[in-house]
Amino acid sequence: MDGSSLTDPLVWAQETFGAAQLGDPRRSRRLVRVAAQMAADPQGSLPREMGGNWAALKAAYRLVRADGVTHEAISRPVWQQTRQQVEQEPGVLLIVHDDTQLDYGYRPATRGLGPIGNGSHRGFFVHTVLAVVPTGSRERVLGLLHQEAWVREKAPGKADGSKQNSRQRQERPRESEVWTRAVQQVGSPPEAEVWIHVADRYADMWAFLKRCLEMGTFFLVRAAQNRRVCIEEEQAEPELDHLLDRAKSWPAQGQGSIDVPSEHERRARTAQVQLSWGCMHLLPPETGACAGSDPLQLWVVRVWEPEPPSKQEAQREFVPSQKHGSNRRREPQSEEVEALEWILLSALPVESAEQAWQAIHRYSSRWPIEDFHRGVKTGCRLEQRHLQEQGSLQNLLAIVSPIAVRLLQLRNLCREEPEQPAMAWVEPEEAQVIASKLGVAVERLSIEQFVFSVAQLGGFLRRACDGPPGWQTLWEGWLRLRWFVAGMRFAADARLDNHARSP
Repeated sequence: MDGSSLTDPLVWAQETFGAAQLGDPRRSRRLVRVAAQMAADPQGSLPREMGGNWAALKAAYRLVRADGVTHEAISRPVWQQTRQQVEQEPGVLLIVHDDTQLDYGYRPATRGLGPIGNGSHRGFFVHTVLAVVPTGSRERVLGLLHQEAWVREKAPGKADGSKQNSRQRQERPRESEVWTRAVQQVGSPPEAEVWIHVADRYADMWAFLKRCLEMGTFFLVRAAQNRRVCIEEEQAEPELDHLLDRAKSWPAQGQGSIDVPSEHERRARTAQVQLSWGCMHLLPPETGACAGSDPLQLWVVRVWEPEPPSKQEAQREFVPSQKHGSNRRREPQSEEVEALEWILLSALPVESAEQAWQAIHRYSSRWPIEDFHRGVKTGCRLEQRHLQEQGSLQNLLAIVSPIAVRLLQLRNLCREEPEQPAMAWVEPEEAQVIASKLGVAVERLSIEQFVFSVAQLGGFLRRACDGPPGWQTLWEGWLRLRWFVAGMRFAADARLDNHARSP
């Protein structure tokens, strides 16, 4: 996807949703128009996104409520388009999984929602799969490979009101099956290509690991269960142990640092870590559908922070002062910082420090999916949408999910070729606004200058201590830029109109 299709909402919407089969070509055309208007103002309400046009708003409501319009029908061309892109990508592809919940509080007017959290709020759950290409210390998001939304049902009980027994609980459908269905839907890679399913602790399930291998793919999963393992070493009898206990007993075999991004109240920081690795054979569970399966050979990487920041001396970090441009010492963090520790399960061999660090960096590349969730919830404000049916909200999710991916892709515009001319990527009026702001000729404006200036419109400070702009400041700046461009076009149209009327 080139830059113009990312920056022009209508072009992007046509490329993304134009092939959707919704039972009527008029619905497909309406989907493109609705998606373009939502992409141009993703934080607005539907009435605002439709420009205050009552007829357009009613058409949007009819679209998301219509029979035959489903989350899967809207999403399928998006998934197919991403699949075509990944099949053209040489080398390693990361298939990043994660779950999240969409919280609608307590809305009795919205039908079809289910319990979330402790059961006091209502909403639904979403499993998303992104295709990510690791590129050095960064990652490039290709697109959405799969997504499934579901409503949690209240745990059924017996007729007398008592809870079900263990066998009854085992027989009913399990939410965890969404992970194996996602692996199945993504499918197998082209011959000689390496696809790695990357996921956090929720994916530490025997069925998930097994399905990844059955599909000709690999896995890289953070361990959660202290599973039974068999250790086979040279010139020694096989030894039974437990995975987490064994990994934590290994001595350090290397050390280095990991950049930990900010999340919620946690500030971004650099963690000084140690690492160790080794091979194990994972024994199957003793009960359930996977009982009796052959053991799985895998490699385990442990990375941990022996001294988290709260136990270290105050770091001598300096940041520019807001007064007189002088430097001042940053106050040490007063809150407790949880020590970083990952124990990773890899289907690919890890037999050296270089391979261990490669696994760690690949696992770190799953963080864009956290940004994706923020894009859906904050950037597109999906949890603030007021619709009467859970199915309509899921259809809206299918529209805003590619928009959230688009936010991530916009952020990546300046990373690969920062000196490339901005005019090759964006509309002329957009480049003119930023060039005027910077006082440079529009022909000399680079894509890096453009992106950083757009982020500054959204509140990015660009201090010496700041990293690259995040998606939220970039997107808020982008929305302001679009308003500036709209004003330029209105003014140009008004001048032409006045000129045409003048005698």
